[in-house]
Amino acid sequence: MNFKRFITLSLMLSFLMVVQAQVVTKNSLSVLKPGSKIGFVCDFSEAVIMGMDEEAFSKYEEDWTTDKPTIVANFMNGINNRLDDILVFGQLKDTQYTLKISVKLVNTKGYMLCDAVIVDNAGKSIFEAKQVNGGKEPPFLPGTKLAKMKAWALLTGRALGGIIKSEYLNQ
Repeated sequence: MNFKRFITLSLMLSFLMVVQAQVVTKNSLSVLKPGSKIGFVCDFSEAVIMGMDEEAFSKYEEDWTTDKPTIVANFMNGINNRLDDILVFGQLKDTQYTLKISVKLVNTKGYMLCDAVIVDNAGKSIFEAKQVNGGKEPPFLPGTKLAKMKAWALLTGRALGGIIKSEYLNQ
């Protein structure tokens, strides 16, 4: 097998493994009008971050409280980058719907795993996706663990944005 074909097949297999793991369990996005503004909340309270809970990780990485808002913003920007303004997510007040991200795992190998749910003001779910991830980090990604987490958040956000866009357009 030649090298190009090997690389192509490897990339396709990796993509299929990433897509296969992500599961949309509920989709009622048709209630959203194009251009709708949706609130955004990202929660790390249940996350295992490089083998630690958030409190322990914040003691291990002293810059966590400084860098966490950037990590959350990168996640949100990743979502919006994929949506092309079909829907707009932001840390907004007084929105009818909110996307709630529950980060479950951040490991040292460049992997962020989360669940996502969009709820209305009454708490009723209109969209749920489980086990969303951005795949493994690009090779040779330089930087500290927190710098890498910023990149992983962007990749995972882009993956979720792609899922939401696909589900929204296929209704």
